[in-house]
Amino acid sequence: MKRKWKRAVCIVSVMLLSILVVFSAGLPVWAEETDGDSEVLEATSYKVGDIIKFGHYEQDGNTANGKEEIEWEVLKVETDRVMVVSKYALDCKPYNDEYTDVTWETCTLRKWLNDEFKNDAFTSVEQEKIPTITVVNENNPCYGTSGGNNTQDQIFCLSIEEIKNLIGYNWYNNQYMYGFSQKMIVEPTQYAINNGAYVYTITMDDYYNDFGLKKHGYTSSVIGSRGALWWLRSPGIEKNNACYVDYLGGAGAYYVSDFVDLFSHDSFAIRPALYIKITVEPKSINLNKTSAIMYYGESAPLTATILPEDATDKTVTWTSSNPAVATVNNGVVKAKSAGKTTITAKTVNGLTATCNITVFADNVSGNIFADIKADSWMYAPAKSVYDKGYMTGTGTLDGRVLFSPNTDMNRTMFVQALYSMDGKPAVTYIQKFSDVKESAWYAKAVTWASNNGVVAGNPDGTFGINGKATREQLALMFYKYAVSKGFDVTVKPSTSLDGFTDANKVDSWALTAVKWAVERGIISGKGNASAGYRIAPTEKATRVECAAMMNKFSEIYANAPKLGDEDL
Repeated sequence: MKRKWKRAVCIVSVMLLSILVVFSAGLPVWAEETDGDSEVLEATSYKVGDIIKFGHYEQDGNTANGKEEIEWEVLKVETDRVMVVSKYALDCKPYNDEYTDVTWETCTLRKWLNDEFKNDAFTSVEQEKIPTITVVNENNPCYGTSGGNNTQDQIFCLSIEEIKNLIGYNWYNNQYMYGFSQKMIVEPTQYAINNGAYVYTITMDDYYNDFGLKKHGYTSSVIGSRGALWWLRSPGIEKNNACYVDYLGGAGAYYVSDFVDLFSHDSFAIRPALYIKITVEPKSINLNKTSAIMYYGESAPLTATILPEDATDKTVTWTSSNPAVATVNNGVVKAKSAGKTTITAKTVNGLTATCNITVFADNVSGNIFADIKADSWMYAPAKSVYDKGYMTGTGTLDGRVLFSPNTDMNRTMFVQALYSMDGKPAVTYIQKFSDVKESAWYAKAVTWASNNGVVAGNPDGTFGINGKATREQLALMFYKYAVSKGFDVTVKPSTSLDGFTDANKVDSWALTAVKWAVERGIISGKGNASAGYRIAPTEKATRVECAAMMNKFSEIYANAPKLGDEDL
């Protein structure tokens, strides 16, 4: 029986079409990283004929050690995908579960590949990388047997036409359209063998005999190779059979049922084919600008260019290193406040490009401030105290002064401003507060303010150097400073705070000082007429509010001290 099998197979093999996969042009390579359902295929350089590892299927026949990675051989490259076929014959199934007229559209093998096999071999993430394609089912090229309707499949068997278009031949029989190719000898996995796949070990006799493989261009390395019979999807001579590739590397449209006693349909193996989507990674990203100057309220677009042009995902993530200065949304930058920020555009694979943004309040000639518009109410009081030296800036921005008008004023900053307004008279440091050291920049100012009754310490013996100055606290310190200078601080009996919606929030210890400051216009209301004006006594005073109060104080008391020689 064994000899009869071998003899019959040799006869068939001579009549089969060979398949020689010609591996040629380079293409993107996929390297697999496996982590449960999160398999990721990264594109690198690859060439046709190299192996892709994608998915898992039982192959070694030992189910206890789990499924093995499937190796795929690249057959064809398209713009956004590669066509692959399994390196090994993975399983053993009949073309159809019953012997009847059938096409690829109606056979049970097609249903198994696109259902059971797909779900067993690939995670949901991997399945998303397998596109559904139109599978063209041509008629048998020699006998004209109908191939049936085209189908929509993710996984399929190769056809005679695909073999013809993708390969070259060692030897070709024009009469029968059969041939041989050493590269089409495919070994079945142990799992496929366990499931009934026939496997044949090629002998020296196969290589050297009259019908031998040597004369057809095979090399001696074929001796000892293990080959399987594996299905193609093309129809055979009649409607109840299909084409296949034999263990000697031949393929064709042979009438399988003639040898049904030897070639059991249950012994044919499966070599699935499919497409895998190619992810073309971005290689570079560039912005149309690398630096820019903007002004408050302006918006300007940045354009990101990603190469190569056919990158699969050109999504860009935009960020600003300092959103307080400027924000960015889909590449549109909006200037918020003076300062510097870096806008970063980032690709999905982590490439970045940056643009350095400098924001000024305006571009009015002669405006010394980077962060105050020349037409703002803040400009005059800030410039006045700056020019007089009562207050200085908090830094510079490309040659322009940063005044930080909306920054909260603290106690030490304010006493330094009063000290500067008083001309910075000579003072001998005295340790009055535990948190004011002689070496501190504000030591003289705090000593001066304490000596003149402008400030008092906390019950714990500290001055509270970082304590914020509220509006009512500023009113009280201005009031005490005016008293120390001998200025008139009389408050008219008619002066009332009833016009303010929050008059009842003024602390009793500050009431006289607040009335005095309101009467003289040193403190004005916040808000608007429709909502009602507020004194906001317990709100923190900003630097520009302090500047406005100092200017008004100077206007009222013409004999106020002039500029000193140190800066705030």
